[in-house]
Amino acid sequence: MVKIVKQCAMIISKLANELAEILAEMLGQKSDFFKENCVPSMCYIRMSRYPACPFSPEVFGLMPHTDSDFLTILHQDHIGGLQVLKDGKWISVNPKQKTLIVIVGDLFQNVKLSYS
Repeated sequence: MVKIVKQCAMIISKLANELAEILAEMLGQKSDFFKENCVPSMCYIRMSRYPACPFSPEVFGLMPHTDSDFLTILHQDHIGGLQVLKDGKWISVNPKQKTLIVIVGDLFQNVKLSYS
């Protein structure tokens, strides 16, 4: 099992690095911008399972929060529960099974791209 989790973490880390390269280019930077200007990447893998809540739909699985990471890659299931805050309102993301959701976290949003 440990071997499988390590392999999964390596694949997810590779995907995150590729996404960072694409995002850098979309922001008008060289593809290796983050590799050159950030601490070498560390991939934290957190595996959580949130079964459907048998109580009121008003019960939160987690407290409302932002993702403090650089990027979050979330594997969707059929249950859902992910919400995004837009214009002060929480909006549910329709779940699409076997889909990866890429969340640009607080660290990425705070990147200053004025390096020369």
